[in-house]
Amino acid sequence: MSLNRFAILLIIVLISACGHDKDSTGLPEASLQGIYEGVYPCDGCPGITVTLWLRSDGGYFFRQLYPADNDREEFEAYSLGRWDSMADKRRIELRGAGPGRSFLYTDRDTLLMQTDSDLEYRLTRDPAQTEMSATIRMAGTMRMLGDNASFTECWTGYVAPVSKDGDFARFRHYYRSAGGRNEPVHVELEGRFSWSDVGALKSLTIERFVTVKADGAC
Repeated sequence: MSLNRFAILLIIVLISACGHDKDSTGLPEASLQGIYEGVYPCDGCPGITVTLWLRSDGGYFFRQLYPADNDREEFEAYSLGRWDSMADKRRIELRGAGPGRSFLYTDRDTLLMQTDSDLEYRLTRDPAQTEMSATIRMAGTMRMLGDNASFTECWTGYVAPVSKDGDFARFRHYYRSAGGRNEPVHVELEGRFSWSDVGALKSLTIERFVTVKADGAC
């Protein structure tokens, strides 16, 4: 075999190997956005129903529905924060309110939560769902200008105008009592975000105001 022919064959092999590596490195973040659902195993219960919304802006919402048992009624737990691809491009990591979580994505529609258990914690994309709306405990900064308020959530960085419905009047009272005059204050609340048809953040409704602090930092 001539040297030139050998060199050409070597280049073809290297290009083929590079193409294979590219396919195996994972999926682009844009293809992962969506809502995933599944049932996680749990001791002595039929399972925990889980919903994870990965948004295209890097935010996430995580919901766990715990079934009733002899000691408690059915209840829901929520967290929110930011998600990113890991360096290996085959996993994503959730960072926010609640414990950190990482997921392996084996294809465009499947996420496997990484745990020390031998059991499988699988979530599957539900293409019929486009958003998740829920009342969530949040912390952030609130600022009033005149009669209007704007809320910045600490973990996601989401900024939203605040609806005057719900528990807004009680927040306004405590804001003024804390000395807030066009300055940001730190607040904790239970609230619900509203989204437009294209997924843009429209507003926040305070369902239950919890507390306000004069320090405006997250």
